[in-house]
Amino acid sequence: MPLPAPTTDYAQQVADLDEYGYCIIAEALSDKDARALCDRISAQARAERSRSLDFHYPAEAEGDDVNQWVYQLINKGDEFQQLALHPGARALATYIIGAEHLLSSLDAHITYPGNKVMPLHADQWWMPQPVTPGTPHGRQGDLTRTSGPYGDPIPATAPIAPPLSANMMWMANDFTEANGATRMVPRSHLSGCLPDPSRHYDAVTIEAPAGSLLVWEGRTWHAAGINTADHPRYGVVTYYCAPIMRGLANLTYGARSEVRDAMSPGLLKLCGFVPWNSYGMTDDPDSNPVRAGDDTAGRFD
Repeated sequence: MPLPAPTTDYAQQVADLDEYGYCIIAEALSDKDARALCDRISAQARAERSRSLDFHYPAEAEGDDVNQWVYQLINKGDEFQQLALHPGARALATYIIGAEHLLSSLDAHITYPGNKVMPLHADQWWMPQPVTPGTPHGRQGDLTRTSGPYGDPIPATAPIAPPLSANMMWMANDFTEANGATRMVPRSHLSGCLPDPSRHYDAVTIEAPAGSLLVWEGRTWHAAGINTADHPRYGVVTYYCAPIMRGLANLTYGARSEVRDAMSPGLLKLCGFVPWNSYGMTDDPDSNPVRAGDDTAGRFD
């Protein structure tokens, strides 16, 4: 059967998410905006490398010192913040997680020529498996990325956990098989398990033009590809999670004060500065936004 293709049809995007675990939004950015985004990422990455602030995620690929992550883009330009607020992205985050969701992280991922293989993985590895009453259960705080359970990417025959996160890759330049485009395992989101790192699984390469937006839910198996081209692949990730979850990035602590002061009410809420049913408060559970610790009451004698 045909796999998801870039589309502007919301109904088709939702249908692709349900069936395959991912979809591709066509023309999420104009050609002009995509070029500007690519230039901005490239400049920021180059400046961070020159200052030895270029980070290589250790779980990405063993021994990979080539690919670069540019973290905490919330601090590095309004153009990045607007991606997190994009109506099309928010609509699909709402479909996957619900009307209330948080921005878990806002980072750029650059694959350079000569990188190493990123293992297939699922972002929602931390979710315990459902169990029947009286059956021993996994303790969430004991789970690691290698805890499993491992299995095949086929629909489960028993209940599985729902998606609690949604990841979105903004393509700042063309994504091709040659430059390390993201790979997906269709329908793996229905398996209720994780890919065994010692096994090979068939994956499809998501090739799409600059300005496209690749969206997948937290249970879908995926990985970046190998870059054999003569140029980098530039992408920005807007990662969302359920409002009760701990974000991948600590945005409330990591946001610079001048950035927080300039945030719109909508962005403050998306970044976790507004309590959700009192969770995330600092003192007043109805504060909007929360007060910083130095602005709350301390010890009185």
